[in-house]
Amino acid sequence: MKRIFNILLIISFVFLFIYLLRQDYIIPDLESLTFLLISLILLFAGFLASTFSWKVALQVHGYPTSWKDALVSHGQSVFAKYIPGKVWAILGRAGYLSGGRNELKNRSFISFKEQLVYTWAGFLISSIPTIIFYGFRWISIFVLLVIGGLTLFLFFEKVHTWILQLIQRIFRRQVEAPLIRFGKSLPMIGAVLLIWILWTGGFYLFMLAFSHAITPVMMFAFPISVSFALIAFVIPGGLGLREGIIIGYLVLAGMDVEQATTISFFNRLWFIVGEIFIFLLATGLRLAAGLSGTAPEESG
Repeated sequence: MKRIFNILLIISFVFLFIYLLRQDYIIPDLESLTFLLISLILLFAGFLASTFSWKVALQVHGYPTSWKDALVSHGQSVFAKYIPGKVWAILGRAGYLSGGRNELKNRSFISFKEQLVYTWAGFLISSIPTIIFYGFRWISIFVLLVIGGLTLFLFFEKVHTWILQLIQRIFRRQVEAPLIRFGKSLPMIGAVLLIWILWTGGFYLFMLAFSHAITPVMMFAFPISVSFALIAFVIPGGLGLREGIIIGYLVLAGMDVEQATTISFFNRLWFIVGEIFIFLLATGLRLAAGLSGTAPEESG
C-alpha cells in the first residue's frame, strides 16, 4: 500500500505542475500586508483542522489514529485532488494508513463519508447568505436542492437505500455509499464546521488585504465555490469552476469585474500556499519518523 501511495504522490505533483503552468495569475497591489498575513494564519489553521477532522472521522468509526499519522496521510495526499477523477484524494490518505485491501476499503469508505459531510456543511453555510443576497434565483434554488438531496441521502435510510437501488438499476453496477447516523457523526460535523469557519474567515481577510471596500456577505463566495467544485467530479481540483463562481458572486455583490477576477485567481494561489504548508509539514514528520525508524501505528 505504501508503494501505491508513493506512486500516487508523484503523479499528483505532475498534475499540479501542469496546472500551475497553465495558469496566468495576476499579482495585485496590496493594501494591507497585515490582513494578508493573518489570512495565511487562518488558512494554515484550517488545514490543521482538516487533519483533525480526518482524525475524528477515523476515531468515530473505530480506527483510532495518532496525530502524526493523520497529518502525514492527509498532508502528503493533499495534491492528489489535481488528478482528474477526485477519487484519488479520497484513496490517497486512506492508502497511507492501510496495511491491506480490506483496511483500504474501510478507510476509503470513511474518507468518502467525511468528504460528503464536508460538502454538505459547505452548502449549508452558504445557503442563508446566498438566499438573502440573491433571493430565489437559480443559484439559491440549486443550493437548497443540493442541501435537501444530501440531507436525505446521508441521514435518511429509506431514501438512501432507494437512491442506491435506482443507481444500480440504471448503471447495472452495485454502488456503496455511506449512510450517516446523525448523532454519532456530530463530532465529525463539528470538526468539519471548524474547517469552514477558519477558511471562510481567512478568505474575508484575504480580500481585505487587497481592498477595504469588502462587505461581510462577500466571504461566502469561498464556501459556495468550493462546495460546487467538490460535486464537479470530472474537474481536477475544481479548476476554473471555483474561480468562475467566485467572480460571479463578487460581481453581483458589487465588486467590479477586474478586481473580482484578480481576487478569484489569486485566491487559488493563496490556497495552494496552504496546501504546500500542510504537505511540507507532513513530509517533515514522515522523514523524521523514517529517521527514527517508526512506522504508522496499526489500529482498528
